Amino acid sequence: MTKYSTDFKIKVVSEYLKGMGSASLCHKYQIPFHQMILKWVHRYQEHGIAGIKNLKQRPAYTCNFKLNVLKWMKENHSSLERAALHFKISSPSTIYQWDRRFESMGVDGLKTKRGRPPMGKHENTKHEAKKNDKLKNVDQSEQERLKDLEKENELLRIEIEYLKKWDTLVRQREQHGRSKRK
Repeated sequence: MTKYSTDFKIKVVSEYLKGMGSASLCHKYQIPFHQMILKWVHRYQEHGIAGIKNLKQRPAYTCNFKLNVLKWMKENHSSLERAALHFKISSPSTIYQWDRRFESMGVDGLKTKRGRPPMGKHENTKHEAKKNDKLKNVDQSEQERLKDLEKENELLRIEIEYLKKWDTLVRQREQHGRSKRK
């Protein structure tokens, strides 16, 4: 359940836009953090009422979507907050988690599902064996196989591009740090 209703958020945002400060609004409505109000205001300014509406459930993001967000963020030198606003993602920390998983596990890290954690190594090998047996029985058409390979190829291209850009940024930061020390 969401703590603040959409109507309440609209009321607070409209008061903020009329000139009342976020600290005053926090005190008036007993909102713990003024950043919350600023987040509502930015979302309202970017997407209108739809930006501050409460979602019935969290959306499920595809691996491609996650890669596109990370790619856009790097290309535009964007902050997590700006990227979250741009892509209508409820929390910048979601993107942070994607970025960390991508760094440590590559594209496979972005394919993980919410919910039950991955099985242990022993259980996973049994599961894979059963899965492979089922796959042998299924006669997948050559066209479907080609599409899957093309998708995988595109994901790998994006991953390589992302890693190259990441490496460039790291090198620039290192050079910048060296030049400051001199």
